[in-house]
Amino acid sequence: MPKTQNVIIDKIHKIEVPVYNSFTGDKMGTVSQSTEQDVFNALDSAKIGESIGKKMPASERIAILRKAVIIMEREFDVLSNFIATEGIKTISQARREVTRALNTMQLSAEEAGRISGATIPFNAVTGSEDRVGYEFKVPIGIVIAITPFNDPLNLVCHKLGPAIAAGNPVILKPSDYTPLVAIKFGEILFESGLPKEMLSIITGSPEHFGDALLRDDRIRLISFTGGVEAAKIIQKKAGLKKLAMELGSNSPVIVLSDADLEEAVQSCVSGAFYASGQNCVGVKRIFVEETIYDSFLHNFSQLTSTLKMGSPLSEDVDIGPIISKESIHQISDFITESIHHGAKIVSGGKTIGNCYVPTILESDCMNDIANCLEVFGPVVTISKVKNLDQAIVCCNKSPFGLHSAIFTNNINNAYKAINELDCSGVMVNDSTDYRIDAMPFGGVKSSGVGREGVKSAIEAMSETKVVCLKLKI
Repeated sequence: MPKTQNVIIDKIHKIEVPVYNSFTGDKMGTVSQSTEQDVFNALDSAKIGESIGKKMPASERIAILRKAVIIMEREFDVLSNFIATEGIKTISQARREVTRALNTMQLSAEEAGRISGATIPFNAVTGSEDRVGYEFKVPIGIVIAITPFNDPLNLVCHKLGPAIAAGNPVILKPSDYTPLVAIKFGEILFESGLPKEMLSIITGSPEHFGDALLRDDRIRLISFTGGVEAAKIIQKKAGLKKLAMELGSNSPVIVLSDADLEEAVQSCVSGAFYASGQNCVGVKRIFVEETIYDSFLHNFSQLTSTLKMGSPLSEDVDIGPIISKESIHQISDFITESIHHGAKIVSGGKTIGNCYVPTILESDCMNDIANCLEVFGPVVTISKVKNLDQAIVCCNKSPFGLHSAIFTNNINNAYKAINELDCSGVMVNDSTDYRIDAMPFGGVKSSGVGREGVKSAIEAMSETKVVCLKLKI
């Protein structure tokens, strides 16, 4: 594949960053290593884009977003292949992501036409009887969007779609591992009629430009999806800016004795090992009521053993690669530390090439490593609990709070979990990784700040302006 030029940086850089096929390790292409000057140029351009966005009527924003959907459908296979080669998903999972991205952009187009304000009853206050007024939404300004490797297209759409819908310019920093699909999407937006001043893409290692991308006072919002430690750095450097952060997780599932066992097993296996476990809402901890524990563990292990690992471009493969050697080492270290604290391996626990074999750990429910920390890979911990009360205590021990799930056919048990689980989303009789792109999405505790989801993101990317008119009546 020839060199892929950054869609915003006009000058030719001497430093080029290779992009690799995550399964084979082969070089796919290169992107430019951006510098602080590139960021300053992008901010200058975005400031012009800010004026353009404020004047752009909703009908024009809607037209751009709708045309982007049409072009994405035309480029469906190209986008899918990028995801399945530079990323970590199998080709079938990649197609599913492109389908979701289409929905995200369609929702953005629809919500662009629904941005509204409200009248304000000024005359309800004594002395203001001669006043009328209203509030309405205006674009917040320059948005910095920083996206991860595990959903390299749809999470870009979740930031750019709402930003454009609200009339904001964006500077996008995609993952170093998966920049090609982001660049392709940028080209699609420009072909759709988006003014070039409203989108810049910065590529390469942030050590060359990170401070400039975070500290500049012209930036009004930073939307970040990634790890907790990186989020702390961003928060420290950002200053007086709005932040929206979707961070780590350690999503727990409770399986009670009155649940449909087959449904629970199938859902939990899918949720644990989709995208090779590199999924922020993937199933990581399963707390099973003791009367069905042995049956659940046996059936879960049997179904896991049928998963096929191999080239992500093969139609019948379930498990693709881990994004990097460093990530493989982190997974292995997590398993070693969990075992040191009393967990034992039921199956897996090894690598084959750049893939990690789906791994099941069995552990005491109070194991602070296996049941509290995040592992970004195909590893799930299964623990026995006496009852729902104990399961809820174990779930809430983790510093994370994104999604949780419970399998039960008792409505009272379901509502007890809904009320007492310390998280932002509770899935009943479904996997923790269930999500539609219209729903508010984000976490509590160390799992994030604010909410994504198209409508929620548009609200975050807008400011409220109040108008009051004093009448002579």
